[in-house]
Amino acid sequence: MRTPEQLKSRWLTEAEQQFARPEMFARSGPEMESVAGGRLRELCYLDDRDIEYEQVRKALRGFGKFGVHGPFEATFGEKYHCTAEVASVYAEFYHRLGYLELERVLGPTEWAPMTGLRDWVANRDLRRSEIEATFGEPSLRVSPRVLCYAPSDGGPWVFFDCLQEVTHRYVPGAGRMDAESDADPLVRDIRTPAAGFEDGLVLTLYGKVLRWGPGWWIHQPSETATDEQKAIAEQLRNIEADDPSRGFRR
Repeated sequence: MRTPEQLKSRWLTEAEQQFARPEMFARSGPEMESVAGGRLRELCYLDDRDIEYEQVRKALRGFGKFGVHGPFEATFGEKYHCTAEVASVYAEFYHRLGYLELERVLGPTEWAPMTGLRDWVANRDLRRSEIEATFGEPSLRVSPRVLCYAPSDGGPWVFFDCLQEVTHRYVPGAGRMDAESDADPLVRDIRTPAAGFEDGLVLTLYGKVLRWGPGWWIHQPSETATDEQKAIAEQLRNIEADDPSRGFRR
C-alpha cells in the first residue's frame, strides 16, 4: 500500500512522461484530455486543493462544450490528431499548480518579442529550427511537435504547433513502402495569450492552406496583402457569388 507521498511522487513522474511523449498515453485529443485531466484531479484531491482545481476547470470551459480538443478539431479537422496540443494546454495548468517543472522560463527582455508574433509571421512559412534559433530553447517540449514558452512572471504561455507529416514511398525492387517524416517540420500555427482561442491563433502560410485550402487568400485576405491582391480577391469572390452552381450552396 503506497503512502500519499509515494503516490504523489509516482504521479508527478508520470506527468512529466505524459507531456514529453503524449502519444504513449493517448491516441487522440479527447483521450489526452481524459488522461491529463484525471491525473490533475487526483493530484489536487490528494493535496486538498479543490478550489484551485475548480478554477482550472472553469478556465478550461473557455475552450467550448466539446472540451479542449474541440477548437483544434474545428479549425484543422479530425484527421489531424491534437494529442500533443491538448497535452500542452494541460501542461500550463500543471506548472501553475506546481506539478510540472520547466527547463527554462523567459525573463521580460526575452519575452518581449513574443508580443509581436502576428506581424513577425505575416504570410510566410516557418520551421521548428527557426523558432529555436530565434527564441532559444523552449520551456517545454510536448512531443517533438509542440514548443512551449513560458514567461517568468507566471503569465500565459505561447505555443508553436508543428505538424510532422509522414510520407509513404515505394522502394523499387524491395516490394515495400518506406515511411519518411520531415526532420525539421513546418510550424502550422502559434497560440498566443488572448481572450479566446480564435483571437490568439496565428496561422503560418502552411496553416492557412491546411485550414482553408490553397485559395485561402480569396476569402481570408491577409492584412499585409497589397491593394492589387485585395482587388483580385474581391473579383474572384464576386465571380463565385454570380455562379449559379455555387450560389445555391449552403
